[in-house]
Parts: sequence; C-alpha cells; structure tokens
Amino acid sequence: MIFGTAFINEETGCLETNNKSYPLLVNTAYSVSRPFLATGIVISASLAGFCFAFGDLIYLHEFGTIGAFALIFLLVGRNLAQLVLINRELRGSDQSVALWGTYAHLNRIRKKAAANARKHNVGGLS
Repeated sequence: MIFGTAFINEETGCLETNNKSYPLLVNTAYSVSRPFLATGIVISASLAGFCFAFGDLIYLHEFGTIGAFALIFLLVGRNLAQLVLINRELRGSDQSVALWGTYAHLNRIRKKAAANARKHNVGGLS
C-alpha cells in the first residue's frame, strides 16, 4: 500500500508519482527508510513499562487497551516507510522524498527503479 500512485514509465525512464516525475539516473541512490520505527519502539516500551510499574492498580481491560495501543504503535513504526531519492540535485530538499507507504511495497518499487536506471543507463558522473 502506498499513499498516492507510482509507476515506472519504461519509455522515458522516469518514476511517475501522483505529484512529480523523477528521472531514474544511474548516479541516484534509492533508499527506503522507516522514520517512525524508533518512535514506535520507544512508545511501545514506555507503555509496557507503565503496565509493569502500575500493574497492581490497572484493571484487566485497561491492560488490554494499553497493550493494543502498544502493538499499534509498534506495527505502524515497523510498516510505515518512505522512498527517498538521493543525488546531487535533490540533496537536502523536501523533493527527495518521493513516496510514503508500506515498507514491503516501497522496497519493491525501489528495486524496480534501480533496475530500470541500470537498464536505461542515462545520466551518471562525467
């Protein structure tokens, strides 16, 4: 699942998203990162620590609710990812983040984009 649309145009060698088109250049690094993974782990561990510290004062249904929230934060942190294109032109700009979505789906797009860039072999360092 991704937020928006994305496909690789074979004719032009571009990654077409719902807002932008990115040329797939050889000197571009394609990265899929999980920016909320650490936050999800910290929040989940904090909720577990809260349940451990105040376990004698918490009812059973409150344990279940807190555990469900901890699991949700952990799963969102693990699955939500962003596809980042890294090259000289996009370095440090907000344009470098191409897509948001699930880690598995964006990783498949990343592999296709890198393969397409190698196939077309456009751009590169001179």
